[in-house]
Amino acid sequence: MNNNYNYGTYKPNNMNSYNNMENNVPFAEDILSKNKGKYLKVYMSFSDSKEWCDRIFEGYLESWGRDYILLYDKNSKKRYMVWNLYIDFIEFNEPLNM
Repeated sequence: MNNNYNYGTYKPNNMNSYNNMENNVPFAEDILSKNKGKYLKVYMSFSDSKEWCDRIFEGYLESWGRDYILLYDKNSKKRYMVWNLYIDFIEFNEPLNM
């Protein structure tokens, strides 16, 4: 290890800090938190499964976390917990709160 090297923090010229950039760009969980109760479709792919290769889950957004989304389907009275790892995209049928 070179003890003469200065391991400084990189800051682009147009930013005061990295945290400033984070506040301007919402993460998926930030968007979900502002749209609780809305109806959505979650398109998922399970590449290792022949029976469940592609799947769509529909329901009302009940809860979310860093690695999951919980949906409630009023018609079947079922709740689905889907893992973000397998999500391709999410479709909302109404405008989003941002």
